[in-house]
Amino acid sequence: MMNEKPKIIEVISRGVAEREHSILLCKNIKHGHCYLPGGHIEIGESASDACAREFLEETGLVVRVGPLLLVSEFRFTQNSAPRHEINLVFHVEQPDQSLLPDAIESQEAKISFVWTPRSELDQVNFQPTAMRRWAQDRVFDEARIDWISDQE
Repeated sequence: MMNEKPKIIEVISRGVAEREHSILLCKNIKHGHCYLPGGHIEIGESASDACAREFLEETGLVVRVGPLLLVSEFRFTQNSAPRHEINLVFHVEQPDQSLLPDAIESQEAKISFVWTPRSELDQVNFQPTAMRRWAQDRVFDEARIDWISDQE
């Protein structure tokens, strides 16, 4: 448990893009950790709109945002500062349901994108760990929304 409390709760919209048993991960080039693509929800913006906007801004791809798959809560320390995040994770795909491209060029210098086979997710520094385990184990099921937190 952290001694200092975060000043805000960040609400982040993320997407799970799948291609041939692989999941698209965003990689922080400087620090080497990976996470699901997405970003902060802006005031007045829906979570699904934020997910589509973040995909466009980061990858240059227009995606169709599907069902909500996961709600997660994590508290952690980053650069000596306490953080508290609520993540809303959606299924995303191409509007025409075709496969997303093999290579995805980042639109931001600090990140890159990599397709990672679900069976190899434990071999990359996919953060947070609980979300990595969820991604490894989950079965796409539109009728089920999962919940995970750092309190497991």
